[in-house]
Amino acid sequence: MEATQQSESARRRRAWLPWGLLVGAVVLATSGTWAGSRSISALVERNGQLEREAAESEARVAELQALRESQSRRLRTLEVQHQAAQAALATTATCAAPPDSAQARPEPRRAAKTSVRGKKVARR
Repeated sequence: MEATQQSESARRRRAWLPWGLLVGAVVLATSGTWAGSRSISALVERNGQLEREAAESEARVAELQALRESQSRRLRTLEVQHQAAQAALATTATCAAPPDSAQARPEPRRAAKTSVRGKKVARR
C-alpha cells in the first residue's frame, strides 16, 4: 500500500512538473520582455535627446562661424584704418620736419645751487 501511495504522489508531482516549468518559463519570458521594452524605450529617449543636443550644437557652431567671419572682417577694416593712419602720420612727419640747420638746439644745463650751510639739520 505504501508503494501505491508513493507512486501516486510521485505521479501527481510529475503531472505538475511540466505545468510548473511552463509557468516559470512564461514568467521569465514576460519579465525579460518587460525589461527589454524598458531598455529599448530608454534607448529611444536617449537617442532623441542626443539628436536635440546635436541640432543645438550645430546651430551654435553656425553662430560661432558667423561671429568669426564678422570679427575677421572687422579686424581687416581696423588694419586698413591703422595702415592709413600710419601713412598719414608718416606723411605729416615728413612734411613738418624743418631742415637740419634750422633745428632747435637744446638749452645748456644750469648748475644746481648749493646751500650755504652744507649739511641739512634734522628738525626737532
